[in-house]
Amino acid sequence: MLQKKAGVTLRSLAFILGTVAAGALALPGCVSVSPDPADPAYLLGDFSVPPEEIVLTVPVMAAVERDQMLVVQLSELIDHESRGPQERAELFYELGVIYDRLGLEGSARTMFMNSLVEKPDYAPAYNFLGIYLTSAGRFQDAYEAFDASLELNPKSVYTHFARAISLYYGKRPQTALSDIEAFYSANPNDPYRLLWYYLIECETAGYETALLNLKQRYLKADKKEDYFGYHIIDYLTGLISKADLLAFVKDPAVPMYLKIERACEVYFYLGKEAMRQGNLKLAFDYFHLAERTAKHDFLEHRYALFEIRRLAKTYQLEAYRERNPLSGDENQI
Repeated sequence: MLQKKAGVTLRSLAFILGTVAAGALALPGCVSVSPDPADPAYLLGDFSVPPEEIVLTVPVMAAVERDQMLVVQLSELIDHESRGPQERAELFYELGVIYDRLGLEGSARTMFMNSLVEKPDYAPAYNFLGIYLTSAGRFQDAYEAFDASLELNPKSVYTHFARAISLYYGKRPQTALSDIEAFYSANPNDPYRLLWYYLIECETAGYETALLNLKQRYLKADKKEDYFGYHIIDYLTGLISKADLLAFVKDPAVPMYLKIERACEVYFYLGKEAMRQGNLKLAFDYFHLAERTAKHDFLEHRYALFEIRRLAKTYQLEAYRERNPLSGDENQI
């Protein structure tokens, strides 16, 4: 396990976040793939996802307007001078979560930093900052933020999960195993815990073993909850086809907000599966479909964008860099 570093100072985090830039080259899924950097146009060819697999979604404006109103209300509460540091830290954190949900990452980071200014030992803020640092490819800084969060709140299984993902993308999947095991053990019926355990084990034990373990954990799961992720596992384990999986997304009876969530998840995991099979172009396009759902508060959206940026960097897509900045410190990767 990583050495605990409780001294993640506000000053260092402020500097880190001020220089954060998304994008990094990390392990591409369950098997090593050797893309041809001599062909930068490879990813920019014709869109490779078949039309019948594309689900059109539109933003649910009522939800956006609700969050915008919450921003106004929380901002007014924060301005009330009688509030103490603890309450102000919590309000800044809640405001950061809403900004993150709206896709306003810069404003969200500022709110999380403000939360720590008010209360330097506020663990949830460190956790969220660690997620942002992971998305930026600043893995060592992310580990320190997660370590600080866990030292302040050792029982936070979601911090274990966030650090497991960071270690996975930071080329340390073996170290990630203890974190993902802690997260999985807290609720072995959650299909998303099984999915990430599978992705990490693909790197540590190989695809065949990871798939076998996924099947065994899936058989043990109590499937009383109506988790959509069960259908994704059904697809990965061969119980249903890709068309069957997408039918759950396309179902006209599904409300738009739920269709957006399902599309975001499905396209991300289809992208990871395409990567495992070595089809980087298809993976690139699936990740774009996940990103276009604009479901900013879903980790599948966050890491779909991460995958897009690292593939763009791998293929030296200069024009693409203008739309997806990749100016981070490459020595961090």
